[in-house]
Amino acid sequence: MRKTLAGIVVLGMLLVTALTAANAFALAKPSATAAPAVSADADTPLQNAEWTIIVYLDADNSLQAAGFGDLLEMEAVGSVGGVNVIVLMDTLDAIEETHWYFIGQGETHIDLAAGLNDCDCAKIADGCPGELNMGDPATLTYCLDTAAAYAPAKNYMVDLWDHGGGWWGVCYDESSILLSGSTDRLIMDEVQNGIEESSVDLSIIGYDACFMGMVEIAYENRDLADYMVASITTVPGPGWDYTAWLNGIQATDKSALAISKVIVDTYVDFYSICSGVGLGGFPYTSMGVFDLSKVGDLVLGVKNDLGGIDDIAEALIPLTEDHSLRGIIESSESQTPQIQFHGEAFPFTDIGWYMTLLAEKYPDLADIATRTFDLLDATVVYFDYVSPDADMCLRSYGMSIYYTISGDKLYDNYRTSGLDMVVDTDWDEFLWALNMAN
Repeated sequence: MRKTLAGIVVLGMLLVTALTAANAFALAKPSATAAPAVSADADTPLQNAEWTIIVYLDADNSLQAAGFGDLLEMEAVGSVGGVNVIVLMDTLDAIEETHWYFIGQGETHIDLAAGLNDCDCAKIADGCPGELNMGDPATLTYCLDTAAAYAPAKNYMVDLWDHGGGWWGVCYDESSILLSGSTDRLIMDEVQNGIEESSVDLSIIGYDACFMGMVEIAYENRDLADYMVASITTVPGPGWDYTAWLNGIQATDKSALAISKVIVDTYVDFYSICSGVGLGGFPYTSMGVFDLSKVGDLVLGVKNDLGGIDDIAEALIPLTEDHSLRGIIESSESQTPQIQFHGEAFPFTDIGWYMTLLAEKYPDLADIATRTFDLLDATVVYFDYVSPDADMCLRSYGMSIYYTISGDKLYDNYRTSGLDMVVDTDWDEFLWALNMAN
């Protein structure tokens, strides 16, 4: 699977064009000085554009081949119909340094076999920026400001493309190693800071990365955009279907919600095994759209109306010491989706199922759990997934939360992560109370 904290199995069904790029990795690394392949008109931003889509493409890791594949998918459409597409791309070892690409119609920016890297750095940023650390929030700020200055539009979207580890973070840069010896990444507090430090007012934040459909992440993003697009589960190697998505935008009213929904629809179609289209073989592949104006209510509840993550946590904390109730509390996550990678379960649970089962198993919490479910339903405005061959379904309502009854998966860095939800709610206190009482 692609875009997980653990790594990637490069898939045999990856697009032929992506594999062509991958097979050329051993060739000489192209520089930024190769002759342009197309006329200058092709890489001129659209005037009076409705949208600029900014792709923060961090392939400086095991996703290098997938990065080239997705770039080719974008180039198959280009910037058309009032939608600019601009990419800041970092690779592991195929191309030296980090480069800008404006995705004009009919352009091919990279041909590794021919030693071509036709970057647009000179036009976009007055020169190539060198080797950037994609795990540094300052790089995210630079990306947003530079892209918006070159390709201004009425609306902006950022697509954070890479490995994802849920609340642990996104965009792992293997060329940037911390003093601790670990790979640098954008923790969610840094994503928030990187966007806030920019001058760009976003309408959509997208995560083409695993496990990012979490309430902790949506709450961190709540003041940064109108909608967030992310998956509660793993994202296979090829990621989003950029060709179908960019084409599909043209058939919509180009509102933020419509563009977000097309990501979900084209993604699910790409991997569908029931309708006979798509790559197939990827059960439980899912994607959702979250209304960031509603996530504050989901987390903190609505004034004078009990319900929300914080209220649930406060109600559960005193119950953790009652061993006659512990089974109810623990087993209420038993029907959550297969949030796992290579058989390793991640400590994330589906909020909708947890609230549903709490209400069923402990009637005293039915009102507050039901109200929390309603707030979740208002937040997750669109959700779809690929069904397996056996007609089973993904038991999910589209958004997860950090939850564990296993002490070895109770991570102290959750409490020190700077996550706003940890600061603003008692959810972490509930988790520690539940595990300490064992």
